[in-house]
Amino acid sequence: MNKTNKLLSSAIFAVLLASSASSVQADGFFKKLFSSSASGGADFKTLLSHVPADTAYLIANKKPYPEEIVQFHLNRSKDILKMFSDLEKSEDSKDPSDADKSTPGAFFSALFNDIAEKIGDKKTDETGLSLKATSMIYGFNTMPVMRITFADKDKLMASIKRAEKKSDYQVKLEKCGDYDCFVDDEKDQSIALVFLKDHLAASLFATSEKQKMIDHLTGKTQPKASYSTDNWDAFLKENGYKGYGDGFINLKKLAAVLKPKALKSMDGKVDPKELEGCAAVVDDHLDNVPEIDFGTKNLELKEMNYEMVVKTSPDVSSVLQGIANETNIAKRIENPVFDLGVNINFARLRDALTQYSNFLIKSGETHHCKSIKAKDIRKGMGGMMMAMNMGLTQFKSLYASLSDIQFDEKMSPKKVDAYISIGTDDPAGLIGMVGMFSPKLMGFKVPADGSAVKLPKDAIPSKGQPVPDIFLSRTAKSLNIMVGNDKPALKDNKSSKPEIISVAVDGKRYYKILSKLMKVLPKPPQDEHAKDVDVAKMMDDMSDVMGNIEETFSADKRGLVVDYRITY
Repeated sequence: MNKTNKLLSSAIFAVLLASSASSVQADGFFKKLFSSSASGGADFKTLLSHVPADTAYLIANKKPYPEEIVQFHLNRSKDILKMFSDLEKSEDSKDPSDADKSTPGAFFSALFNDIAEKIGDKKTDETGLSLKATSMIYGFNTMPVMRITFADKDKLMASIKRAEKKSDYQVKLEKCGDYDCFVDDEKDQSIALVFLKDHLAASLFATSEKQKMIDHLTGKTQPKASYSTDNWDAFLKENGYKGYGDGFINLKKLAAVLKPKALKSMDGKVDPKELEGCAAVVDDHLDNVPEIDFGTKNLELKEMNYEMVVKTSPDVSSVLQGIANETNIAKRIENPVFDLGVNINFARLRDALTQYSNFLIKSGETHHCKSIKAKDIRKGMGGMMMAMNMGLTQFKSLYASLSDIQFDEKMSPKKVDAYISIGTDDPAGLIGMVGMFSPKLMGFKVPADGSAVKLPKDAIPSKGQPVPDIFLSRTAKSLNIMVGNDKPALKDNKSSKPEIISVAVDGKRYYKILSKLMKVLPKPPQDEHAKDVDVAKMMDDMSDVMGNIEETFSADKRGLVVDYRITY
C-alpha cells in the first residue's frame, strides 16, 4: 500500500462514517449535506454543549436541508463515491500478495466500497448512517473534534463487520469509559473514535494528550462554559447565513493557544528575545486580521451561494475597499469554459503595499524582530514601485476567457476560441507599446469604432507551429484581442459591487477538454506491478458530476469577501 493511502487510511474511517451518506464534494468546497437530527440521535443543542465557549473554530449546522436537495446530491455523491472507489481499486497491485491482505488499508477500502454500494442501491439505512445527520467540527485546545449523529448503532457496526470479513482484517475495538471505541496510537499523533449512545465522536490529537482527549470525547469532562445556541444564532444573523453548514476560525484565539507550543518547540534553537519579538509581530498582524467567517447565503435545488469573509480591522477594510476600480469589467463571454477577470486600481494597490511595508518595518523595529530587515523591504518595494509607476498604473482591468480549444494528434491546438480585453485609458498607446516588441506591428492601425482588424499571419512568432486567426479591436477605454473568432458572444457583466478578481469555470466542458488532451498525451512510465489508471476516463467521470463554478473577490466594511456560486 503506497504512502498516500497509508496517510488517508487513518482519516477514511472517520470521514466515511461521518460524511459518506450525508456529504458531497461540492467542486472545490467541502460542503456537507447537514440536516436535522437523526431519529434517536443527539440534537444540535446537545452536541453544542460539548463545545468550549472559547473554541478557536467551529463549523456546524442549524437547519435541515430540504428533502429534494438531499436526494439530488445523494445521486451525485453516488457517482462521486463510485469514481473514487474505482480509483482506489486501480491503485492496488495487479498480483496482490498475502502481505497486501489483513491490513488497515484493505479494511478501509472494503468499508469505502461497501458504503458506496449501499448508497448506489439506495440502501443508506443499512449502513447505520443517516441522511439527516447533525454534525459539527470544533477546536478543543486547537485539536479538531468531530461529532456526528448516526441512525442505528447496530447497523453501523454491521457495516464494519462486513468490511472486516471482506478485508480479512479485524478492527480492534476497546473500551473508552463505558463506550466502545477505536484508538490508533502513533508515536506523535493518535486518532480516536468513540461510539456514544446518540452520536459518534472522533478526534486527531497529540498522543501525549490522549487521556485528556478521551475524557472529552466520552463526556467524562465537560467544558467549564459551553458555546451556546444563542451565540450561534447571533453569528448566523450577523453574517446573513442560512444555517446549512457555517462556521468561523478565530485566528487570534488559535494563535494564543499555539504560540506557547511554538515557542517551546524552538527553545534553544533561536534567541528567546528574538523569538518573542517576532511572535509579537505576528500578534500585530492578527490585530488587523482576527477571524475568518464562512457560510451559506442561498440554497436552491441546483444552485448554492457560499461566502467566506477574511475579517479585518476598519483601517485595513477601508484600504481593501479601494483596491478595485469603481466599475467592473463591462463585458464577459456568454458561455466560457474558463474566464478570469482582474479589476485593480494599481495606483491604490501601490499605495496599499507601501502602507503595509511601513507597518511591517515599524512592527519589526518596535519588537526587535531581526528577521524583518527594513533595508531589504525598502529595496524590494522600490523596485516594485518603479515597475508599477512605469506601466501597470495605466491598466485598469484585464479579462481573459476561453470558449473552446481542440487538439490534433500532435498535441497542437487545431482550434482556439478565446477573448482578452484590457481596460486602459489609452488603448492606442498600448498598441504602440506592443509594436516595440514586434516590428510587424509597428504602426499597425486599429479603428476606434470597435470594428475588428485581423493581425498579419507573421506578426506572432510561432517557431513553425500553426497560429489561429487573431483580431484586434478597441474602444475609448479598452483594447480587445480575439483569437479564432472576430465576433464573440458577449454579455453585460452585472454585479452589485466592484470586484477585485473573478473566476468562472464550466466544470463539465473543462474536464471534457482535459479528457481529450489526456487521450493524445503520451503515457508516463509506470511501475510494472501497478494497474493502468485511465486518466482520460477519470476526467470524463469528473465531467459528469461537476457544475459551473463562479468565484469573486471583493471587499466591504467586514474585510476581504469571497463569494462562491455553483450551479448544476
